[in-house]
Amino acid sequence: MTNNQVRGWYGEWQALCFLRRKNFLILKKNWRSPWDLRREIDLICRDQECTVFVEVRSRTNSSLVSGYQSINNNKKKVLLLACRDYLRSVKHEDSCYRFDVVEIDTGLYKDELFHHENVSLFP
Repeated sequence: MTNNQVRGWYGEWQALCFLRRKNFLILKKNWRSPWDLRREIDLICRDQECTVFVEVRSRTNSSLVSGYQSINNNKKKVLLLACRDYLRSVKHEDSCYRFDVVEIDTGLYKDELFHHENVSLFP
């Protein structure tokens, strides 16, 4: 495994633990669309009555761009399509859903975690 793969796996594990502590119910991990396997959602959760699609971004805290800022327009389009695919696959429209970003900045001595809730992704 490369350092980036290890950092990504570690970041997803940290995000999962963090969301569980916030009483999120984890529904799916690394869900891939059956219509296009390139469309992936890191975590799909329930926060009370709301379905939450979570993108996890792991970076070193020396990175020039934050994990949140690293989600470009192309990535947003792919994430939006993946979210729509998931809603279509469960065959019902949730009245409440949102998109969150969990950003993990790994440092030499301490990691920092930022939870960005209800990020603008849906039109």
